[in-house]
Amino acid sequence: MRRLGIFCFHEPRGIVDDYVLYLLESLRPFLERLRIVCNGRLSDEGRRRLAAFSGEITERPNEGFDMGAWRAAILDEGDRLASYDELLLFNDSFYGPVYPWREVFDAMAAKPSLDFWGLTVHGRAEDPLKLSPYGFIPEHIQSYFLLIRQRLLQSPDFLTYWRERRTARDFEEAVLRHEAVFTRHFADKGFTYGVYCDTRPRESGCDVPVNHYLLSQRRLLRDFRCPVLKRKALTQPRDYYLDYNYGDEPRQSLAFIAAHTEYDVSLIYRHLLRTRNVSDVKETLGLNYVLPADAAPETPLPEGRAAVVAHLYYADTFEEYSRYLQAIPAAVSLFITTDTAEKKTAVETLMRSLGRPAEVRQADGRGRDLAALLVNCRDVFARYEYVCFCHDKKSLRPGQPLTTGEAFSRLLWENTLAGPAYVGQVLQAFAREPFLGLLVPPAPHHGEYRKLAGDYWTNLCYAETLKLAESLAIDPALVSSQAPPLALGSFFWCRSRALKRLWEREWRSGDFPAEPMPKDGTVSHALERIFPFVAQAEGYYTGWMMTTGFAAQELENWQCLASSVPRQAVLKALVKRYVPHRYWPFLYRLRRLLRPFLPV
Repeated sequence: MRRLGIFCFHEPRGIVDDYVLYLLESLRPFLERLRIVCNGRLSDEGRRRLAAFSGEITERPNEGFDMGAWRAAILDEGDRLASYDELLLFNDSFYGPVYPWREVFDAMAAKPSLDFWGLTVHGRAEDPLKLSPYGFIPEHIQSYFLLIRQRLLQSPDFLTYWRERRTARDFEEAVLRHEAVFTRHFADKGFTYGVYCDTRPRESGCDVPVNHYLLSQRRLLRDFRCPVLKRKALTQPRDYYLDYNYGDEPRQSLAFIAAHTEYDVSLIYRHLLRTRNVSDVKETLGLNYVLPADAAPETPLPEGRAAVVAHLYYADTFEEYSRYLQAIPAAVSLFITTDTAEKKTAVETLMRSLGRPAEVRQADGRGRDLAALLVNCRDVFARYEYVCFCHDKKSLRPGQPLTTGEAFSRLLWENTLAGPAYVGQVLQAFAREPFLGLLVPPAPHHGEYRKLAGDYWTNLCYAETLKLAESLAIDPALVSSQAPPLALGSFFWCRSRALKRLWEREWRSGDFPAEPMPKDGTVSHALERIFPFVAQAEGYYTGWMMTTGFAAQELENWQCLASSVPRQAVLKALVKRYVPHRYWPFLYRLRRLLRPFLPV
């Protein structure tokens, strides 16, 4: 079999991720020759990595998307195409293969009557913008993986088609003019087509076609043994999924791949965490860890691998918070910091009376809790695999009652140190998921705290967070202002490696603002929000942790909040009525962009 492959690659900075190398290596046995067309400039390292698979690498302007890249290579090949038995057009928009390509090629080889085939198909749909020459979007093979056989490849119609295609700059226009039109164009000329994952029988009788690689990805993997997972399936806003399914497809698909295939899911996680905002990853994958506070973990806690660092400042609340510290399992070391010698003595006396061993350290007070953690307890991160941080909190915000701050404090403590069994469950979550780097309590949404997301946009905190990120060599593009911070309150459990670039920096008390600390725009405020971005830079994702009891109340609170904004339902109905559904993901992103500016 003489088979030519044309691979379209696009990455804004020219970085070639490991999942791309795995994909190209897996297809090497099935290709006699490979051409690589890059829409945009490659980095030097990216070019070196791709050169291991082909000596024919072309860089061109990012015009026409993948169809534009394939067109350029096909026209350059010209009549030489007729010397090949098959032509494979594919791109970098998917992860895989999760199953061997041999299954795919053997199955399709058993269908010699097909002139071209792909992996998945999209059914006929309406075309309200009238971009399609047919007046509708015809059924078509989705073009990320398209194989052309000899009868079509040697037909004069094939080269004529590409010569007559002008490059479409608009994404929707490009899809309609090339991906959708390609299948119908050659079918009308008498060429036959098929797909490896034929979902058409499932949609019999349904008048709305489904994009299965976005909305039914788990079934494709499980029932059709689809060898790929589209990247786009892991990047849509949850609002988009909820118009079609329960929103759990992305996480369930990754879990299925990890449990039932030999594909290394770290290739997916590494790419996601390099390119996506950590809040988007958390939302898409539903990284919420609802853990029982009274169920012992399956395995005993290991000695000497976990530690809790607690900062206590308010002497009148020592006893109130000591009950959480007393309940920390004996296998977990405890370090307590405070700011004066008198308080240090008081804490030591209290902990002795409770029978809970703890090492108490005195900080100088400048920088408050975060300075105590990063200056006085920096060594704890180096000594322990898992570290928890917590501190006393009064949260007396101007214009709000005492109960608002107390509720936030309770949210933080209960969902971080609810008891020995809960601590064990948290540590087991880290042990189960190697890419879990940080667990934080959920953000508050009661009282004045509802405005925190908006403040993240408008006040000095975002600019200071961005400045801190750059000083820690964190890609500023990932510190998106489009999403509120995942972490608020400076409470967390972490895998110490996930915060390595933060604690390895030699912090000094002078790095923190002197008292009275400004209300915003300081390094302390930036640190409160930077933890998930640090973990992401080290290759780990962040999740929300909460007890089952808290989650039950949280569910009711969100139900209440959702019912209080019926205007959103009206707006959504208007969008559904007048806007084509393929534009909805873009509108969801726009709404997310504007959300912090809108009234609560």
